[in-house]
Amino acid sequence: MAEAVASKAEAIGAPAIQVARGMHAIIDVPLRDAGRVVTEHTLINRGGTPVARWKAAKLLSDSQVAAIDHCETLWSRLGGKALVMDLARIPGAGQGNGWAEQEALDDLKRIKGYVPPKYWSLFENVCRFDMAAGFAGSDLTSCRNDQVSAARTTVQFVADIIAMKERL
Repeated sequence: MAEAVASKAEAIGAPAIQVARGMHAIIDVPLRDAGRVVTEHTLINRGGTPVARWKAAKLLSDSQVAAIDHCETLWSRLGGKALVMDLARIPGAGQGNGWAEQEALDDLKRIKGYVPPKYWSLFENVCRFDMAAGFAGSDLTSCRNDQVSAARTTVQFVADIIAMKERL
């Protein structure tokens, strides 16, 4: 498998040092075309977002990953990942997902109440909107060396609270 990753990475021009560090992986992506399913082996960059890098480096526990994945599922039910407003769409109408959106909003409101707003804001910015950890951590500390670790610690803390309260 490592040889397949290396050869595919070389073919698309991924840096060898990142491949050696495990920042890339090959996943199977099912593609549907005219009723048939074809599985394509695709090279993905696992180091694109702070959360992806932390998952790849095993800096997040299984329960923390489960909590983050749970929140990402709820956010995905709301529509676009970072969509602020869609003027062409009325929430709850037209696409048949109004009930799922309302349930997701209710669940997120409950989960958001578990932690102080400052911590939830950082958690959501890093996990949902892929904000750079150093930039997100600047709200917690003015020391540039500690900003990334402050953001990661806060994400871990909030994820632990969510995992505990939601029994994930």
